[in-house]
Amino acid sequence: MSKKMKRNNFFAKDVSSLLYAYGDVPQPLQETIQCMDDLVAGYLVDICTSASKTAQNSQRTKLKLEDFRFAIRHDPIKLARSDELIATNKLITEAKKQFNSTDNQSLKKVKEGDNDEEEEEEDDDEDADDDNDAAGFKRKAKHDNKTAKSNRNKNKRAKQQA
Repeated sequence: MSKKMKRNNFFAKDVSSLLYAYGDVPQPLQETIQCMDDLVAGYLVDICTSASKTAQNSQRTKLKLEDFRFAIRHDPIKLARSDELIATNKLITEAKKQFNSTDNQSLKKVKEGDNDEEEEEEDDDEDADDDNDAAGFKRKAKHDNKTAKSNRNKNKRAKQQA
């Protein structure tokens, strides 16, 4: 852990909640919270430093997700969980984009206020396209979930063999 880092309680509230969730008292001792906070902050600093060194070795100044994945490559459980979270984040981002584009289309229709039959026919075609996009999104989500589950199972088997 960095010696220059001040003793701030970065994660005090979260650590307190986690301790309670894992069976500690509702209000843990401040020394316990401080100790766990130092451990968590130190771990994060170490992972970020390792990822930064990886980026520097690749002659880049910006960190990428792959740098962090490389930093935790020796822990298959953390690596599988990070892959799962990255896939979930992509799904959420795609869903938000789709939702926002659908929202914007609805707002445009309300603002225009036109009720021509031609526009209604076009809207029906767009709705059919949106239904196809939604079905594709669901299929992709199922595929990503199966892949993440498969990765977790592989990591469990690897850990059991080790």
